[in-house]
Amino acid sequence: MYKFTIRGARGSMPVSGREFNKYGGNTTCFSLATPQEMIIFDAGTGIISVGAELMKQRRLPGVTILFTHFHLDHVMALPFFGPLYHKSCQLTFMADPHRKDNWKSTLKTFMGRPYWPVELSECRAHLHYVDLPEGREGIDIAGVRIRWCPVWHPQMCLSYRLDLPKTSIVIATDREYGIKPMDEQFLEFCRGADIMIYDAQYTMREYPRHYGWGHGTWREGVEIAKEAGIRELVLTHHDPTRTDNQLDKIVAEARRKFKNVRAACENLVLHDT
Repeated sequence: MYKFTIRGARGSMPVSGREFNKYGGNTTCFSLATPQEMIIFDAGTGIISVGAELMKQRRLPGVTILFTHFHLDHVMALPFFGPLYHKSCQLTFMADPHRKDNWKSTLKTFMGRPYWPVELSECRAHLHYVDLPEGREGIDIAGVRIRWCPVWHPQMCLSYRLDLPKTSIVIATDREYGIKPMDEQFLEFCRGADIMIYDAQYTMREYPRHYGWGHGTWREGVEIAKEAGIRELVLTHHDPTRTDNQLDKIVAEARRKFKNVRAACENLVLHDT
């Protein structure tokens, strides 16, 4: 069984209120349950629900968390991930070793005093810190081939591609376009994927005011989906001020250009087999 679930799709910061109930207010997190273990992408506030589900299981599976980058909205709920405090949990963190910062030190600094009363080293889970390997071949985790591609975002960011037995999913949570070599590389990386989860934080009207902030638009997502032969486009990293009604309008506008598009919402299962 491979079950891919969106746990959080909000960008920048979590939000709450009636106007955000449809698509949700939790920040970025995706989970892939496999027969052997749980694979998680980023630790935004959406990771809390993953941890709660795991803690209900009789026996905790192995857990791997792969990080796209370390901006606050993508790591802020790691201290609230229940399995961290369970002695039977084998938890592996993975990230890009080519980052200018030392990602292992960054993670330990974030989850430590004075920001949090429990240091990562004090958690009861068995923690492993693993650099993503060199090369384009990727890695195999629990029967899933996972590859990655750098994208334009402040302080560096990765997109991921998951090739499952019956589908392929690209995760591009934080990506701005406009650097030709990176754009071309990303296009080839996406080519032929079934599903692309794509950063559409800004509208085309908003984008010029936010150039260089590291985020994209639904229109760019549509163009990539068309050119790369993507079957389904899922818009994500919703602006924290974007209401459900506003997102509905964006989806309707995008569907006039690409029929099979929707906005990511919490607990949406994109693949279950």
